[in-house]
Amino acid sequence: MYNHLIPAMHAALPSRISRLWCWLTGQFLPADAPTVPTSQEAEPLPKVEIIAFPGTSDEPVAVTPAGVQVSPDELIQSLLETVQQSSLPVPSATRSTIYSIERARTLTSLQNLKQIPSLQSLARSFSLATHRDDASVTEVVEAVQKDPSLCLRVLRLANSVTISPVEHVNDIMTAVQLLGILRVRKAAYAIFTLRDAHTVATGFDWRHLWIHGLATAALAEELAKQLGLPDNSQLYLAGLFHDIGKIVLSTIAPEAYRTVLIDAWNGSERLEKLEAARLGVGHGEAGVIFAEHCKLHPEIIATIAHHADPTQATEHALTVALISVANFACKSYGLGFSGALLDEADGDFENLPAWTVIAPHCGSALDLETLEMNLREFIIQLKPELQSMRRGI
Repeated sequence: MYNHLIPAMHAALPSRISRLWCWLTGQFLPADAPTVPTSQEAEPLPKVEIIAFPGTSDEPVAVTPAGVQVSPDELIQSLLETVQQSSLPVPSATRSTIYSIERARTLTSLQNLKQIPSLQSLARSFSLATHRDDASVTEVVEAVQKDPSLCLRVLRLANSVTISPVEHVNDIMTAVQLLGILRVRKAAYAIFTLRDAHTVATGFDWRHLWIHGLATAALAEELAKQLGLPDNSQLYLAGLFHDIGKIVLSTIAPEAYRTVLIDAWNGSERLEKLEAARLGVGHGEAGVIFAEHCKLHPEIIATIAHHADPTQATEHALTVALISVANFACKSYGLGFSGALLDEADGDFENLPAWTVIAPHCGSALDLETLEMNLREFIIQLKPELQSMRRGI
């Protein structure tokens, strides 16, 4: 019933995306960066209501460059919340061999998706979300009115300072007309994805990952706008779903994937290598199998498969590249938690391989310095909206 609706977060002003890890130390993550505490070494970190989106007001505030930084402790806490533990063990040198799981076993589980109720429910919601987008205002209003959380979210958006209504909006019809169907659809999809994020995989709370997906989707659309590229109806969903394979793997092999996340954080290996070693399948491949099962658009499937390296995409490469840049920026500024940290091997914004894919589609030479400035201000504007969304679930 809510298949027409997905979240919108458009707002842009100019500023500058700082270098990789400016939100941590202003430099690359050092070798002695904080590791996750063991239960013997430290008390559990205090719980926080929202990670990586500081501030408590829904109203936009003046944000300095420090306003887009996130501390190491905040990132550690988001990992702890994702794997639902108060403290986590430091990895042992032999852990990769102890927890090896053959590729054939994982692939068998992935082929038996119909036997996993939580993934079937997720698949149905994806299929509905991408089924049609020609809803009338009346249909949208009827759908919104049946969900109290969505009603509150839509009314809050309609009365925000970014919309600036002349009078306070109190009814859904006026709110939908003021916001537009596309923005209401996006707002609704944010509600639905975040609402069930802690129940899909046993022992995991993936709300931080969905925040990351929502941020990546919004930033990819803003990037396309800044570059003067044509509108693309699949770009937002491609950004939202690009990391879905992580949820899939955590569902079919929860204990193994929990150790993958912990060990990736502590620097044992990069996340992709740990996935291959422990499960025989990476989150990209797992996500593709799931997306094909859901019959998602080929553009979304290509993004899931190749967002880590868009130069490998043989189809829909521009969409894949835009999501790749947005994903990098979201990780850099701590927008949600994707389960993997950036390091020196990821490079920096100006040298991402995605630019070689994007450049031929632009009418003139890319001015990456100006683009960084514009995107950074968009990120500053985006954080309070994501925070509001997270608190409203």
